[in-house]
Amino acid sequence: MPEPGPFEYPPLENMPYQPFEFPALDDHRDPFQARYTEVGSMPPPPPRRNSAGPVLAVIGAVLVLAGVVAAGLYAPSSSDDTRETPSTRLALSVPRTTSPPPSAITTPPIRTPATTAAVLPGYQGVEVASRGVAYDVPAGWTVDKPGIIRGFEGDGGRMSGTGTTVDGQDYCESSTRTVTFVHRSSQEDPATAAAEVARRVAEFGFEGPEWGRRTSPASPVTTLSGITGQMSETSGTWTPESAECASTRFSVYTFAFPGPQHPMLVLTIAADREVAGEVTPELAREIFSSVRLIE
Repeated sequence: MPEPGPFEYPPLENMPYQPFEFPALDDHRDPFQARYTEVGSMPPPPPRRNSAGPVLAVIGAVLVLAGVVAAGLYAPSSSDDTRETPSTRLALSVPRTTSPPPSAITTPPIRTPATTAAVLPGYQGVEVASRGVAYDVPAGWTVDKPGIIRGFEGDGGRMSGTGTTVDGQDYCESSTRTVTFVHRSSQEDPATAAAEVARRVAEFGFEGPEWGRRTSPASPVTTLSGITGQMSETSGTWTPESAECASTRFSVYTFAFPGPQHPMLVLTIAADREVAGEVTPELAREIFSSVRLIE
């Protein structure tokens, strides 16, 4: 829907009605002028009678009554100091705002990396509380704080997730060697989900010819905790933006499995290849074997 512009009222000539306009005063001046007669033609007034006495008596009675009423209205009272006036009631009805006491002011907690106990020797655990799962990565990798989102996007969309880690950040100009995240998939079949995420991450994350990418058939994986899923890999060649980056090959490893809060979760590892610290298929499979549910 186009963004609405500022509201503009229509001019008067386009309105369904016209503003009211009163006729000129000349058309209504002295509408009963024909009924008046000249002063000289008026009949003489009737003879005046002496009525001053009754009139003065009535005026005196009225003045006395007015004095009594005024005395009743303005007579002092001992309760006048506490009687509410309309302005007082209005002031009392207005809510007052007060600042919270210093003890009520709280500061947001400092978030720490989402680590947990590992199940693989020499690894560190990554807790993905929002997805109800955990997995392990090598001890030297950086585990992000909870809520961090990482991924890749392109003209065709975006592939991202939470429960993220990185390794070799800026190991060469504007490039990170390895990124991991847990993605939620709408696919119900784990093999389809694993292949789809691997293919799309390779498309969005690594610039290179499409004919140079290859997605391997998904293979079953059973984790140490008994979770069964499917592993897939898309690999190929890519062209780094900087000449300082020696890597020209990549791999995207994915492991799709049913999650406790969503039909399908996909643990994704996007990695530069043929460089020191690369993620091999054997290392990726070992990481996938550590996936487990958490309470």
